[in-house]
Amino acid sequence: MVNNYYTLRALVREWQPDLEGTTVRDVYSQAKNELTVALSDAEQDWMVRGSVQRPFLYLSRRPGYHKARRNVATLFEDAIGQTVARVAIAERDRLVSLVLDDGARILWQLFGARANAFHVAPDGTIVAAFQRHDELVGTDAPEPYPAPMPDTVEAFEERWKNSRNKTRQAVQSAVSLFGGDLARETLHRAGVATDAPEDCTDAERRALFDASLKIRGALDVPKPAIYGTGPFPDVFSLLPLRHRADAPAERFETVDAAVTDFVRRTLAGQHFHRLYDPLEEALESAVKHARRSAERMMEELQSESRAGRYERWGHLLMAQQDRVPDGAEEVELPDLFEEENPVTIPLDPAKSPVENAEHYYDRARGTRRSREEAEARLNDTIDRADRAEALLEDLRAIDTLDGIKQFRSEREAELAPFVGRDDAAVNDFPFRRFALGEGFEVWVGKNARQNHDLTFHASQPYDLWLHARGVPGAHTVLHRPNRDAEPGPRRRHVAAAIAAHYSKSKGSAVAPVMITERKYVTSPTGADPGVVRVDREDVLMVEPGLPE
Repeated sequence: MVNNYYTLRALVREWQPDLEGTTVRDVYSQAKNELTVALSDAEQDWMVRGSVQRPFLYLSRRPGYHKARRNVATLFEDAIGQTVARVAIAERDRLVSLVLDDGARILWQLFGARANAFHVAPDGTIVAAFQRHDELVGTDAPEPYPAPMPDTVEAFEERWKNSRNKTRQAVQSAVSLFGGDLARETLHRAGVATDAPEDCTDAERRALFDASLKIRGALDVPKPAIYGTGPFPDVFSLLPLRHRADAPAERFETVDAAVTDFVRRTLAGQHFHRLYDPLEEALESAVKHARRSAERMMEELQSESRAGRYERWGHLLMAQQDRVPDGAEEVELPDLFEEENPVTIPLDPAKSPVENAEHYYDRARGTRRSREEAEARLNDTIDRADRAEALLEDLRAIDTLDGIKQFRSEREAELAPFVGRDDAAVNDFPFRRFALGEGFEVWVGKNARQNHDLTFHASQPYDLWLHARGVPGAHTVLHRPNRDAEPGPRRRHVAAAIAAHYSKSKGSAVAPVMITERKYVTSPTGADPGVVRVDREDVLMVEPGLPE
């Protein structure tokens, strides 16, 4: 909940004494999708940084002023030199402003699929936009739309949605500013374990409303904490979470310090996984492939070698030339080595007995060479599997960003046979991405963890979710620029073809692909990353493939 309304409101309240009266020293971007506003006064420099890249939207600040010398874009130049008159947040909306002394604003819109930052003129028009500048300059800046907050049980009941899949989701509908973690906390404090919203009794809904009021009151006096084990955090919260009472938690004196720490560690975690995940995936694949190849080779080598049989046929033909008729296609000869049974030997009728014997001697030598080569390949394959497995074991012992950087650097030569060089473009958009025009995009996960993040963090409830039906494949999202944007049948079929391409249906002439709004996709309790349940679906029949 680092970009939750209540978190942003708490940050604004803590920042006001420090930032009001400072001067805008610089506005720039040196990290993709992150805007930095540098502020200073006679005593202190500050950098306020805001990310507009889903799934991790945030606003945080750090003391000091640090700017790279290269590859840094200076933005909002007309705001530079202005004084910050006020730091403000819209009422019950995630719009945070640095109000300048000339009446203009630097505004962050920290929600939705098209989060952004703007320099807004005193009349409310956009002077400059961090993202989509040419499209938005001269248009009206986003207006606040206060989220409804039920202050009575009757208002809570009006916003309650029995159509939601889970009671937690119904709580989020009723108290829209809470988000998932606070909704879970509401259920825990209310003592409600009913899974389906329509099964909740009047008393349970009343208990949920009462719990939500107490939580709202607690949020006015934040007691921030970060939950999680290891160096990378799981959850940021403005108040202690009783439903996670058994989980390790780190407490902070201020929201500012907690958010700064959470953002830093989460970004480090994202960087870690972009470096770690491709290695783990590649090494797992290498071990699996090499072990399977070795098993097949061993099965072949365990079968009786044909070299001995060919050599025996050669000996029998040489020893009994006079018993081989001219032009025969086969001959039955007594087995001089095992006298009980005769041996039938195929022949080339155009060759003499001696030439047929020489042919079998050659085949015996060739078969022995092939077997020796197969044994050598088997040893090489086993060695490759062992090396990949050892690397994988060492990799899985790493859980820090510095550790994975050091591992990749020091063991680059060992990794080279298993991992491509373009496996970790760490500053790129995390998912495969296809633009379909007019703001519509298709996003595709690259592994199980990305599938989970794409479906449950990066996408909006109204985006369209697709997956090849009945086979393993990547989670695919047809992102809509806004709730009311209709992609149309052509874009739906293109997205379905992409989903089929990144699945086991890739080689099929026609493949079924299920499509539904993302809000109908849930993760079963305790399921592995990437495992989902789909409650409603349509099916499109498409030819797998990528758009030109």
